[in-house]
Amino acid sequence: MLFFLAQPFHSIYCFLYGPQSEEGGRIKCLRRFLTFLLGLVLGYLLWKLVALNFSLGRLFVHGATDLYVFMIFVLVTGTIFMLSRPVRAVILLMFVGLVGKSGRTYLRAVAFAFIISGPIGNLVENAGEVARVFVCTTVLTYNLSKTRFDLMAKPFTNTLKHMRGDVEEIQHTFYELQEVLGDLKYAVENSDIEDEKYGDRNTKPLYERWARESVRMNKSEIANGNGKELPNPPEIQERFQRNMRNRCKHQLRSGHRVCLEVFRKGYRKCATNFPSMIAKAICWPYRVDIICELDLFGNPDKICDPSAVVPNNFGETYVQLLKAEQELFENSSQIEVNYEIKDEQFAKSQMKSAERTGKAFREDFERRRRIFNKVMGILQKILSLFMLRMVFVSINYYVKYLNDVEFDNFYITEYFKHVDQRRKNQRLDAILPLRTYEKCMYIDLDRIFSRTHKESTTVCFSLLQFVLELVTAGLFILIDHLVVDLLQIVRKRSKIVYQQEGEHEVRFNISGVGQMARLLRTTMHNFNIHEKVSTSLSNEECLPNAHVLPKKMYYQLFVLYLAIIVLIYESTTFLRMRRLICSFFYYKREKQRILFLYNRILRNRLRSLEFLIHDAEDNLATHRIQQQINVFLWLRLSYPVAFGWIRHFKFAKRTCMICRGFEDSTFTICVNCGLPYCDDCADDLNSVCFQCGVVLTRVAEGSRSTEVYDYNKEK
Repeated sequence: MLFFLAQPFHSIYCFLYGPQSEEGGRIKCLRRFLTFLLGLVLGYLLWKLVALNFSLGRLFVHGATDLYVFMIFVLVTGTIFMLSRPVRAVILLMFVGLVGKSGRTYLRAVAFAFIISGPIGNLVENAGEVARVFVCTTVLTYNLSKTRFDLMAKPFTNTLKHMRGDVEEIQHTFYELQEVLGDLKYAVENSDIEDEKYGDRNTKPLYERWARESVRMNKSEIANGNGKELPNPPEIQERFQRNMRNRCKHQLRSGHRVCLEVFRKGYRKCATNFPSMIAKAICWPYRVDIICELDLFGNPDKICDPSAVVPNNFGETYVQLLKAEQELFENSSQIEVNYEIKDEQFAKSQMKSAERTGKAFREDFERRRRIFNKVMGILQKILSLFMLRMVFVSINYYVKYLNDVEFDNFYITEYFKHVDQRRKNQRLDAILPLRTYEKCMYIDLDRIFSRTHKESTTVCFSLLQFVLELVTAGLFILIDHLVVDLLQIVRKRSKIVYQQEGEHEVRFNISGVGQMARLLRTTMHNFNIHEKVSTSLSNEECLPNAHVLPKKMYYQLFVLYLAIIVLIYESTTFLRMRRLICSFFYYKREKQRILFLYNRILRNRLRSLEFLIHDAEDNLATHRIQQQINVFLWLRLSYPVAFGWIRHFKFAKRTCMICRGFEDSTFTICVNCGLPYCDDCADDLNSVCFQCGVVLTRVAEGSRSTEVYDYNKEK
């Protein structure tokens, strides 16, 4: 095995590990030194393997610490490799184990780590991008809605902002109206006060005090919600006429007093300008104040009769005026603008801005992503422990090789052939060439790529299992590719520019010069608005930026999976190097194992018939199942004229009951039970069918198919 590789290094091997009798001091030191250098190289490779598997670079943050650990590891490995032969064997077995089941498991773990850090990690990144798009879109929608709402609600918000000042102005207007009504009330309801309006200056403070008290009383009554009781219209009519009559007479009396005062002032002024004797003669006309006593305008009762002046319905009109005043002031004099939120707790819970919602969404997503990353990190660390399994398998193989002579001992080596040839020369029973049923049990190292039946079955199941892993990885890659394509399509097709231009004007025109018109103008002017709108918004920042995996990652993953497939298919060939390594260091033990194998084959040859029948019985169930589920074989045997040509293909061939070899021109079919045998196995069975005991005879293809078909019908 691997003769073309071993032959060039044979001289180096002899130099390094020649007989100890040939060792001198100089050669021995040189051998130790070269072995130490080889140990350093293998230690470096082991360090790279361990560091890659366990990510030791994260543990040693400082470069100096990492360098010290690396140097110590390599020196220790080289020293032990130089001093200990078992360590040399185990270390080499570890490297061979990389191409075996443990190595394949390790490479699968690396491939799964690629899937985690590649497609799965990319899915997480793109999920984060989707979360960002969601938050950004939420904020954008909130801003657009807020702009539109502000534009629509601005008249109302302005009115609410300026309502306090408007209310004060309205209340001032109401107070002015109260002052106007106060004069009328005074004229109607008071008749015992003589003030400046009606001829007496001394009573003016009384009128002012009455007016203030009247306003205060109206406020207190309105605040208490108790309006003043309305008077009777006839009483008001009579009182007002009486007041008018009294005030008219009061005016006449005031004129009489003024007339007398004028005469007295004139006399005093005249008397002061002349001597007393002359003054009496000249100023006597001012003493004639009798004129003031004359009723020049007629009878005061007739003159001051107000019945012709005051309307007959004045009392009713005055009562209605008082009623209107009460209604107006009770409902409008104490104006307060208040608002409250119904279900305040619910409103507060719902009053979350878009930024706060987006922040909560991002925090929740980041929390879940951290959990996912931790789980994936733990899973990667668990997968990295397969490196330890490879060490355990190497040590286990080494121990079994030395202690169990039957372990992994089915190779036809050069020394095996040498022993067989020596027996032939001595005219003793030889083993080679192997019989047909033995060829599937032992491996001739001259045919390095051959397999046993058990190894072929293991390879098929391993490939089937790996195909399932490939399908799973392909699904992750496909999902990642679909998500990336979807995000890219959304980015290309979903860009929108929101352009808002226009003029928003609301204006109320209220005509009139009265108090109500003024009140309406005061209230409604806040609803007037004139806004020019010119905004341009885009969702470009909210478009997703898909994270695309580099093509290098796909190439690396493809090469890794291709390497795993090659290792699975040729794992049996590569693993045979383990026996070669152990035989390299323990050649005497290898000779013992080969001699044991040779003797075991000789002993089995003595009971070959028993073993053949046992194997045939084990294969009988498989043969019957094959007869039922192999459609092509059924067509070939049932319709030999139409489908006889498919016998040239393996899927339509029968297999030997003993060695499981495919049918060829030398096959023998039992004419009684239809069981197939190859020529060599038939000879080993002494040409007797093991099931029915009929002598096996070779027949032509056409008659053979017809006979088997008739036998199946009888069954």
